[in-house]
Amino acid sequence: MNYEKSCLVRVNNIEWIDFYTLEQEFFEYLAINGTVLKSEDGFEPQYHKIEFRGKRTIYAPPMYVRSVISVAKSAIPTIRKYKKDLEAAYRIAMQSINKSFKSFPSRFPSIEPDLSQINIWRQAATSSKILKHGDVAPICRFFTDADSRKNAKQTVDHLKANYNIQAKLLKSNMSLRGGLSTEPCVYVTAPVNELLSHFGVSSIRSRRESGTQYRAHCYAADERGSFRIGYGLVITTGHPEIYETVPQRERAHKTTLIKKPLYFSNVGKIAGQFVELYEEDSK
Repeated sequence: MNYEKSCLVRVNNIEWIDFYTLEQEFFEYLAINGTVLKSEDGFEPQYHKIEFRGKRTIYAPPMYVRSVISVAKSAIPTIRKYKKDLEAAYRIAMQSINKSFKSFPSRFPSIEPDLSQINIWRQAATSSKILKHGDVAPICRFFTDADSRKNAKQTVDHLKANYNIQAKLLKSNMSLRGGLSTEPCVYVTAPVNELLSHFGVSSIRSRRESGTQYRAHCYAADERGSFRIGYGLVITTGHPEIYETVPQRERAHKTTLIKKPLYFSNVGKIAGQFVELYEEDSK
């Protein structure tokens, strides 16, 4: 279920209505009592209007918030109270749909008063897993404009005709900009057993970019010194200096160091986003 549909389901649930109402009130409080020092375009702490077919309209929260907001010190106790109430309401809402609590959304406030400097950095995040016998795995993704659909179909036909790999197309929806708009995409999938046979290996690991990791390195004027937090909704006081740091070098990944990359030969340049395939060894 994509983000918009999940929001539509939840606004019919009284516990989620209570949570969303409280969160909207909190965001409105920040808008009145805070000063935005930095905010990523499209990731502001505000609800967004979403219109569905059938003329149903709801106001949904942002999936992510990336903002630094300064408030007066006198506002900190009120914000701490909001945070405590939001956490309690969120737990109740999750219980109402039989979901176990794991963590609070990143849009929940990080309250860090008296900061002198904030360094914000972002780094590509990756996911890596071993493909299991008997499974079907995505090996390529295309956004479904007219040209991409054609390229996706050609990729499937090419894998079938040249490699005897029974590839298929799997349609999906991809949420963008905090989930407030969707851009359909299509995946080219292939049976893992046929991939293993084609490459002549006993195990394959896939690796793909899974998003962007955001962090804020904070420098406090008190005994806290410097520390790192997730860059979501950061609430502070005063006017700390804010810098965009140079992206950190990608962390050494075992796959990139000791695994053998696997390629389909003679596929040519295809305008899709392929996962990276590696031969898995026992080291």
